[in-house]
Amino acid sequence: MSGIIHGRLTASSGDSGDVLDGKFLSGKTLRFTEFPTAVRYLLLEVPVWNSSNVYIGGAGVSSDNAPAITRGTTKEFTFKHDVNELPVDLSDFYVNFGHNGDVINYLAITIKKGE
Repeated sequence: MSGIIHGRLTASSGDSGDVLDGKFLSGKTLRFTEFPTAVRYLLLEVPVWNSSNVYIGGAGVSSDNAPAITRGTTKEFTFKHDVNELPVDLSDFYVNFGHNGDVINYLAITIKKGE
């Protein structure tokens, strides 16, 4: 059975990013979720008011190893699998921000493993 989840990730100087004298520098990476979440579709929206672009990838994602999702744009990903493959897990995805206060909004269609 499918479901829909949504949320927002926000870069914060309180997170474990590069901080100097209480000021966020850059390169903050956050995981989308800590919980295993099988997904078949992911929609990402980077607000136009963000200070910079964001980057999506694995645990080591940075502006050096992933394409930018430009502020003011949306990107969508459809993940196809058959019964012999495991679905994509949202907990394997991370976002890298350039500035404190930048956000990314997401909406995902989830599935149960084995569907």
